[in-house]
Amino acid sequence: MDPQNTELPISSLRIGLFTDTYAPQVNGVSVSLQMISEGLKKRGHQVTIFAPKFPGYKDDEPNVMRLPSLKYLNNPPIYVAVLGTPRSTWKLTRENFDVLHAHSPLSVGLLAYLTASTKRLPLIYTYHTSITDYTHYVKFIGGTRLLNRAAVWFSKASTDLGDQIVVPSPKFYRLLLAQKVKQPITVIPNGIDLSMFKTVKAPGVLRKRLGLDADAPILLTVGRMDPEKRLEFIVEAFDLIADRVPNAHLVFAGDGGSRKSVAEKANATRAKDRIHFLGMVNRADLPDILHDANVFLSASTTEVHPISVIEAIASGLPFVAVQDEAFEGMLDDGQNGYAVPLDVKKYADTLASLLPDRERLKRFGQRSLELSEKYSIEAQVKSLEKLYMEAILQNWRGNFFKRMIPQNINRIPTRINRVLRMEIGKILPNRKKK
Repeated sequence: MDPQNTELPISSLRIGLFTDTYAPQVNGVSVSLQMISEGLKKRGHQVTIFAPKFPGYKDDEPNVMRLPSLKYLNNPPIYVAVLGTPRSTWKLTRENFDVLHAHSPLSVGLLAYLTASTKRLPLIYTYHTSITDYTHYVKFIGGTRLLNRAAVWFSKASTDLGDQIVVPSPKFYRLLLAQKVKQPITVIPNGIDLSMFKTVKAPGVLRKRLGLDADAPILLTVGRMDPEKRLEFIVEAFDLIADRVPNAHLVFAGDGGSRKSVAEKANATRAKDRIHFLGMVNRADLPDILHDANVFLSASTTEVHPISVIEAIASGLPFVAVQDEAFEGMLDDGQNGYAVPLDVKKYADTLASLLPDRERLKRFGQRSLELSEKYSIEAQVKSLEKLYMEAILQNWRGNFFKRMIPQNINRIPTRINRVLRMEIGKILPNRKKK
């Protein structure tokens, strides 16, 4: 199903977004949700976000409802919502919504399902993360064969709780088909504010910070520093080209559980003085960092549809990655970068060949800009709101005879009344007016 072909009149909707990860955590899901929420509100919708409470953090947004939580991990700090009798959970049952949208399958996602079932509301579920790729985070039994099998079962079971499933990339569409997910699946790519990454506020700020010349090539990665990102692989590849491109520098922007091990790996290389760790970067400063770089790097094979890559190509950066389906549409092999096998020598050779070639870097950067144009937050929000309306209509259609809509249509919220009358006319074309 393609929501872009669903031309329905959209009015103000009351939308509940449910997530197990949100600000101040910085990751793809958290950043994506903030942009989706703002985009929906700009289009006149009422949005409430439900997320675990993060001690010591106060939301700037008035539409965020925090659920009581317990700390699960220390580095990075992760809090899991505790459901049951808290006042905020009770308040949720009294809220009025038109549609609920879950962005994670854990405790807050379960709350979304229970609320949707109780209040007979349509539930959208976005499959952001391949659960089977993250079993190593489970304490005590993480990574075992038994847990991996359980993860596959949980992935399918939790996904099928939604009425409509959203995936950000064709990679996950194929994954869910392989898992035999029964519910309808729609591909809606992640989007960003493209204009934010086309301009620079402080040109040269990264080079000034690191004391680098204007012609020193900068290889950049941005994002969580966790094991599945394979950042040590990137350090190894950089070490292999240290002598071949003697003025090149490698920069890591981000933080996480693997930062210490990656730093130790870097310190053991010949090029340790040319490997830099920026830590967490304020999102508002990210465009300046990206525009100072020459090539964006990735060695992960667990990505879905990474926002960091969209931001990089929207900044006009060539992109070199380990082969992975997640980059479909973002990486045009040989045109804006290269998809390289998971072989550190081949990865290093690719970088050593690309970095001195200024004409190729310029051509690749232009192609990256062209590819980024399809990933706007405006396009993502429009696709989502059309899917929301379709789910609302489907929810009412599914209970058509039970609810006897023709007799009770005036009870339906005015924002969808007109659309429902139109749909009923299609179902009962010969029904005469009294």
